[in-house]
Amino acid sequence: MPATSIDILYKTLQPILKLKWLNTSVPLNRKVKTGELHRPGLALAGYYDYFTYDRIQVLGKTEMTFIKKLSPVKRKKHLNKFFNYRIPCIVITKNQIVPVDFLTQATKAKIPVFKTSLATSTVSSRITVYLEENQSPETTVHATLVDVYGVGTLLMGKSSVGKSECALELVERGHRLVADDIVKVKAEAGTHLVGIANDVVRHYMEIRGIGLLDVKNVFGVSSVRNVKRIALVVTLELWKEGKEYDRLGLDEAKYTILGIPLPHLVLPVKPGRNLPVLVEVAALTQRSKRLGMHPTKSFNQNLMSKMGLDEQLNVDGAD
Repeated sequence: MPATSIDILYKTLQPILKLKWLNTSVPLNRKVKTGELHRPGLALAGYYDYFTYDRIQVLGKTEMTFIKKLSPVKRKKHLNKFFNYRIPCIVITKNQIVPVDFLTQATKAKIPVFKTSLATSTVSSRITVYLEENQSPETTVHATLVDVYGVGTLLMGKSSVGKSECALELVERGHRLVADDIVKVKAEAGTHLVGIANDVVRHYMEIRGIGLLDVKNVFGVSSVRNVKRIALVVTLELWKEGKEYDRLGLDEAKYTILGIPLPHLVLPVKPGRNLPVLVEVAALTQRSKRLGMHPTKSFNQNLMSKMGLDEQLNVDGAD
C-alpha cells in the first residue's frame, strides 16, 4: 500500500479541517501507511503493549484533559516515552489549549502537531476517508467503462475490436460514459473496484473516421459521469470459427484486477450481432444476480426437477 506524505495530507486537508500547524519549524517529511487513526489514551497513561504509533494520533478532550491533570514530574515522564516513538503527526481537536511542554517535546522529536476547532469524530472520519482513497492500490487498464442500468461495465478487447463504437451506441441509448480508452482502476477497502476517468481525456471518445468526440457536449451532462464502481467485465473479441463459446452461462468466469475477481463475459464480434443490446442484457442479468435471481441456475433447477418427475412417471407407468 502506498504511503501518504504528511506534507500532502496537510496541504489537502488544511482548508477542509481548518488545521493550524503549531510547530512550523518541524518538517512535514514523515509518511503514514495506513488509513486507520489512533487515540493514544492508554499510551499517555503508560500502557504501550499495543500502541500503534505508526498511525496519525488524534487527541480529543479526554486525552488533553488527562495530560493537563498530570503532575509536572509524571507528565514529563509520560511525554518523554510517548514522543520517543516515531509518530507521523498529531492532531488535536476542539481547539484545545496545548501545554507548552507538550509542544516543546513534540518539536524536539520532530513530530508535527496540528490543531483544529472541529469535533474529534468529524476530524477522524474525514482523515480516514482521505487516507483510504489516497492509499488505495490502483492501476490503469486499456478499456472503456460505461454505466449501463446502474451496472459499471468494463468493455475490454484488442484495439479496433469496437469497444468505443459499442460504448457510443450505449450512450446514444441513454447510458453514461465514464472513461474511454484509459480507465484508472482503484481497489477501495480491498473489496471492490472503482473506475475513474483520466483527467486529460475525460468525457472524450476516439472514433475512427470521425476523430475525437466530446460526449458531454454532444449528448449532454447526463450522458457522462466521472467515477463508477465496476461490477462486470465484458471482453469483445473477433469471432473465432471452431471456438466453443458459452451458451448457457453455467460456468461463471472471473476477471481479476488488483486481486479482486469480477464477473467476466466474452462476447464474440461478427457482422449482424447487436453488441450494445447484448451488453445491456448482460448488465441487467448481472443486476438480477446481485438481487439473488440467477436465470441459468433457475432454468437448470427446473429442468432437473422436470426430469426427475418424468423419471418417476415412467417408473409408475411400468408398474
